[in-house]
Amino acid sequence: MPDLPRLPIPPLRETLNRYLARVEPLQEDRQNNKTRECVLSDDNLKMMQKLHEHLLEYDKQLAREKPQSSYIEDFWYDAYLMYEASVVLNVNPYFLLEDDRTIKNVMGCYGEYTCQVKRAAKLIFSILKFIKEIRHENLRPDVVRGKTPLSMDQYAKLFGCSRIPAGPGEKSCHLQVDPTSHHVMVTYKSQFYWFDVLDVNNIPIFSTPEPIEWNLYSIIMDSEQSEASRPPFGVFITENRRVWSNVRDYIFHDSDPTNWKNLKIIDSALFVICLDDASFTEDNELIKSMLCGTSQIRLGPNDLAKPLDAQHGTCLNRWYDKLQLIVTQNGKAGINFEHTAVDGHTVLRLAADIYTDSILGFARGVTKNVPDVFTETSESDSENVNLNLITIPRKLEWKVDPFILSSLHFAETRISDSVSQHEFAALDFTKYGSNHIKASFQCSPDALVQQVFQVAYYALYGKFETTYEPAMTKQFTNGRTEAIRSVTSESKKFVKSMFDRYAIDEHRIRFLRRACNKHSQIIKECSEGLGQDRHLYALYCIWNEYYKDTMPLPPIFSDKSWSIHNSTVISTSNCGNPCLKSFGFGPVTPNGFGIGYIIRDNSISLVVSSRHRQTNRFASLIEHSLLEIDHVFQRRSAADSEISAVTPSTRHGFGRLEQQRSDSLVHLLSGYNYFDVNVSG
Repeated sequence: MPDLPRLPIPPLRETLNRYLARVEPLQEDRQNNKTRECVLSDDNLKMMQKLHEHLLEYDKQLAREKPQSSYIEDFWYDAYLMYEASVVLNVNPYFLLEDDRTIKNVMGCYGEYTCQVKRAAKLIFSILKFIKEIRHENLRPDVVRGKTPLSMDQYAKLFGCSRIPAGPGEKSCHLQVDPTSHHVMVTYKSQFYWFDVLDVNNIPIFSTPEPIEWNLYSIIMDSEQSEASRPPFGVFITENRRVWSNVRDYIFHDSDPTNWKNLKIIDSALFVICLDDASFTEDNELIKSMLCGTSQIRLGPNDLAKPLDAQHGTCLNRWYDKLQLIVTQNGKAGINFEHTAVDGHTVLRLAADIYTDSILGFARGVTKNVPDVFTETSESDSENVNLNLITIPRKLEWKVDPFILSSLHFAETRISDSVSQHEFAALDFTKYGSNHIKASFQCSPDALVQQVFQVAYYALYGKFETTYEPAMTKQFTNGRTEAIRSVTSESKKFVKSMFDRYAIDEHRIRFLRRACNKHSQIIKECSEGLGQDRHLYALYCIWNEYYKDTMPLPPIFSDKSWSIHNSTVISTSNCGNPCLKSFGFGPVTPNGFGIGYIIRDNSISLVVSSRHRQTNRFASLIEHSLLEIDHVFQRRSAADSEISAVTPSTRHGFGRLEQQRSDSLVHLLSGYNYFDVNVSG
């Protein structure tokens, strides 16, 4: 793997100018004037320059002492690890894999669990190959455009990794990575089981998926036959970090070490397999289960619940501090992951490789001429290599007392509240996809979809809000992401033209292409490490860590624009791959929307989340916005054809055909059709 360049620190004035350009479309002229005066004032420039010079020296020292690093790395980790709210719906995203059509949903040797057991075993078998590739340093390097290499450092933190809450005297959580981990955890009905899957040479123990199938089936059978109460210890992970830290500290100091040993087994596991005792046919319930789990409260005939028996949702069958493979009873499969150490691009590579390998496994049973995703798994050289390995599942037995039981109860009620406070909407738009956007609209598909989000939001609320999209910076050593801010002066002009009764389609198209070109330009800058968010955040962290007691807060950080800039109402992410059916995450602000989207050749899929902020209506408006933009181009094309069909002497008067009204706008504006909206920002 070639050495990658370090993440650049942009010149300070360039960062400040980009910041002003990003906040300008979100504020009134009067506030923009105040912001510009504040940011470019002598006091602000002097203080920011001092912080900038400190950051440059800090990066030089990092380059000497820790070459495989970036200036934002420690600050970025702190931003995640000092976050005290629950990771559920706030940190962890999910990927839902496409169905495996080689597995038929029929009764087999595992009865009603056949589909679930076979799907899970095939994916586990493929994941173990992926882990072997990482640990043997054989994983095929990531590249973009077929040639530009990307940083591979995140893969070392993908498995055997756990988010550990702060201990006494510690100011934040920390990541624990166990490179010697060889076992997996399996959860079913809130019960935990484990068994080894790799030998000491990091070679998968099982040469086929079948032994894994029997292990999973035996786990299900054991849990189904158990009559004992089922304390759902996994629900502790859904608590805020302070509460989970207190519970963990209590367990550590308990005279009985059983629970603490159990936690250490879970912490060090490669990953967690969550087998859900539920089937899902509706998209919204499936999305909810993959992202945060479902919450189902079953009360008795007299509305009296048995202890530990009120909650039956899949939210109890999780361990959100680690990478989780989730498989439903009807064979739906997805990945939920803790976001601190890895970004979506890294987990997407995992999802694509294991999905492809699991599907190809069926083809290999038919013919030998099937390409391999991974290198061939070697057999262990030594006869003693598998000694002391636990290949038969072992169950974790937990000890409970009044404190543990009450803590479990309150954790369960709080996650149930959180799940109930969020809603989700799935949209599968099949009218067109990236092929049509590039051929007919002559725009970047991602840039086009970002403009659509602005049209839909403006149609619903008549204003523009801070919008975020991540740009990958993995072409640099230890690169993570930079923030693309989608609202620009160009995008506002386009959006307003869509609702302007006097605008003509020719102008709308021109404004759209300018907005898309601007968005593509911002993506390019951010991908090259030349955005504004990470640089400014690092400068703020430098002030907070080194100058808080000796220097006033630089004016930029107390200006109203800084609060607006960092309150992301529309958080979006594009994560496309043929292996994915959907992708999503929770809103990042209480009044926000989270939008995970996949742009395919001939379709666009979205998952929209919010805290009951007209989620379905917003998703519907996104659909109608996509249709309306297509109508604009169709009308323009029809007008051109009609004009070209007449003689030059009679062509006069045809130039306004673009002004035809669209029925779709009636849907966008809830039946009100065109009207003038005077808004600020």
